[in-house]
Amino acid sequence: SGDSMIEAMIADGDIVIMRPVPEQDRVKNGTIVAARVEGMGNTLKYFNRRGNKVTLKPGNVKYDPIDAVASEVSIQGMLIGVWRGVSTFFR
Repeated sequence: SGDSMIEAMIADGDIVIMRPVPEQDRVKNGTIVAARVEGMGNTLKYFNRRGNKVTLKPGNVKYDPIDAVASEVSIQGMLIGVWRGVSTFFR
């Protein structure tokens, strides 16, 4: 929930369809992922890894990226689709 990915066309109330990630090291930079960050919970963000550092970047300039050590981030899935019900447009 929330509007942190609105610029990626993912709105509050949308249902995201994810593919499991069996090997976290194979996730490509720029992929939208569902990630669990130690001490922060779950989030949906753009993934970027450089060495031992992971940055999870929102799709909304109002929010700051999340920077973490790779060992503190668990990728739960990669985005493969978004489903939006008609009622989302009439809130």
